[in-house]
Amino acid sequence: MKKLFELLFVALINLTVTGQELNIDKPALSDTAAVALEMQDLAKEFLKRSQAQDLDIEPYHQYQFEILAGQYEASIKTIQLLRVDANLNYGHPQYMPFELFSRAKIEESVSGKGFNASYGQVFQNYLEACNDELAHSAHIVFTTYDDVAQFTRSFESNYNELAGKPMDLEQARTLLTSYFLYHVYSLTEPMAKEALKQQENKRYVIKEELIISPRDGAELSVITARKRGATPMPAVLDFTIYANEGNTNHALLAASKGYAGVVATSRGKRLSKDPIEPYKHEYKDVYAVIDWISQQPWNNGKVGMYGGSYNGFTQWASMKEKVHPALKTIIPSVSVAPGIDAPMENNVFYNFPYKWIPYVTNNKFLDKAANFDFERWNRLQNTWFESGRAFRDMDQIDGTPSPVFQEWISHPSYDGYWQGMIPYKEEFAHIDIPVLTTTGYYDDGQRGAMYYYLEHLKYNPDAEHYLLIGPYDHLGAQLSSTANLRGYQIDEVAHLNIRRDLAYQWFDHILKGKAKPELLKDKVNFQVMGTNTWMHKPSLAAMNNDPQTFYLSTEKSEGHYNLVKEKPDSNDGFQLQVDFADRKNSNNTQYFPWPIIRDSLDLSDGLVFMTAALEEEMILNGSFSGELQVEINKKDFDLSVNLYELTPEGKYFHLSWYIGRASYAKGREKRVLLNPNEPRTIRFDNTRIISKKIPAGSKIVIVVNGNKNPHGQINYGTGGDVSLESIKDATAPLRIKVYASSTIELPVYTAPK
Repeated sequence: MKKLFELLFVALINLTVTGQELNIDKPALSDTAAVALEMQDLAKEFLKRSQAQDLDIEPYHQYQFEILAGQYEASIKTIQLLRVDANLNYGHPQYMPFELFSRAKIEESVSGKGFNASYGQVFQNYLEACNDELAHSAHIVFTTYDDVAQFTRSFESNYNELAGKPMDLEQARTLLTSYFLYHVYSLTEPMAKEALKQQENKRYVIKEELIISPRDGAELSVITARKRGATPMPAVLDFTIYANEGNTNHALLAASKGYAGVVATSRGKRLSKDPIEPYKHEYKDVYAVIDWISQQPWNNGKVGMYGGSYNGFTQWASMKEKVHPALKTIIPSVSVAPGIDAPMENNVFYNFPYKWIPYVTNNKFLDKAANFDFERWNRLQNTWFESGRAFRDMDQIDGTPSPVFQEWISHPSYDGYWQGMIPYKEEFAHIDIPVLTTTGYYDDGQRGAMYYYLEHLKYNPDAEHYLLIGPYDHLGAQLSSTANLRGYQIDEVAHLNIRRDLAYQWFDHILKGKAKPELLKDKVNFQVMGTNTWMHKPSLAAMNNDPQTFYLSTEKSEGHYNLVKEKPDSNDGFQLQVDFADRKNSNNTQYFPWPIIRDSLDLSDGLVFMTAALEEEMILNGSFSGELQVEINKKDFDLSVNLYELTPEGKYFHLSWYIGRASYAKGREKRVLLNPNEPRTIRFDNTRIISKKIPAGSKIVIVVNGNKNPHGQINYGTGGDVSLESIKDATAPLRIKVYASSTIELPVYTAPK
């Protein structure tokens, strides 16, 4: 009897599983009509099975399956029930691309015109009802950045794996959702692009022309866009080396906001026939473009500039000699400062700028194939590291001569070569226009952006210079925030679109006399991570009011050294050794915060110092710094100091970091070598700004290390040109003695009681 029950139970399970399986034929992907029919049948069956078994379908998936099943009226009702906030979709109602798809399908069935004609009419009607800003942002919502390539790859991969085989409901869901995006955008994108182009030409005057610099005859390519029939207006200029198909769209963004939009490209790019020489000519070329704009009949004599990274650098470069009278404001975001943060930082050359050179210099636009050839770049830096060859051999190993790279590394100090590219010292004093700088805690270019900020206020203390900084990376701090930043879920109030919203609020304020952006309540505005609030202070110094000094203790707890508030009685030291001849192991590989939150750290790599669990919460606001008393057996080394929070849950939250050449600790302009086996004080303070609440129970962690990994130069300590050193110069391992008198200073803010 028991055996019979078991057999019946197994049969029941098999019957249930078989009943859940779904099957479709597997026609060739090239037969799109046959594939569409199979996917329609699958969607119908999925909805039928789910309803029969009383299984919930996520509303987001519900309308997708309804569309694929041909239930277009039902899909529109589902979409409208889902809608919450149009602002999440650049002002367009959420899921509007899919609602218009369904409406076009309904129109097709009623009129018999065919889908293309039906969708074209439906989409055109929608665009006609949009104001300029909505019509401009439609390309973000209704088209893909890669001509549907990502959606195509995803669907084809799932199709090849699942189609033609029995599928359970979850597998069917995966296949249907990947097909949905591919299906909708592959059908609608060509027509959407054509309609958008027609709208642009209807609304705006768009022109690309070549202008000649009166200073030296250089050719500069300029794209302009302005509202048809508009009276003279302020212009917004974006000067860039990134010549691509998006340049016109950037000009149109400004035009849609009520400005004359101008995008100019560096000499040698687009229509220009001059050589491409990054960073070298912008100080005169950008000024020439501003002058040209000011003479155009459509400009009212006011120009504002914005843009990020290289485009932030060009704004500062334009003011090196003087500020053009028409330039009324700049918004430099995540601004590169050549020689300060790229291609070297604290006089240490990184590897990543090497691959940037062919990206921008191989042709008049961008060599995307080279830039995104990750296998090539990973292979190059690993081959270089493992071979032990000199840093200057990078292009030889790559097999492609790079004169720009060789020119860069021939200037390891911040000398006249770099100083000639941007304002230098007293040249900041004449910059008297309002400035809004934006950067992020995890912006690769933060130190460049802060260099301009600090130098400007140093030489012009009364400058109207605002700073906004938050939990953003290099893209987020110039474009828009991302909800999940490398594993960290940012606070709700930190969500921000800098390029489309904040920047134009600022332009409206300066160029049109409107109110100042509400978020800029004081000169320094920063989001305190973990509090869901912004803080506003009159200066960078005012970010923290209770700086705390910690000492390195030789006492250990749980396998690591202690970081303590009391100065140790003895000045004993800690020994750290870096073997440059060993290429099987690296040092300081986790300095870069990706991810920001780690489950563990390699605590055997470097000297690790940790506080006791905090009894009260602590708010860190600003840049950490320190003075390390060191003694080494060589003439130089590259120092790394990383700052973490160890949470009560045992996670390591990356807060900030520093990598710098010890011989430049007293100044980036002149190298001062160390005397082997003699104590030396190394002061470091050019670290990333951070603002975060550290809750009670967390610990502060400091990791001190020497730098040896495939991501940048290796300083062998001979005292010679580091770019010429190789593994032949490794000789004895680097021995670093760090004395307990060394200090770490944390920028703590304590709220008034």
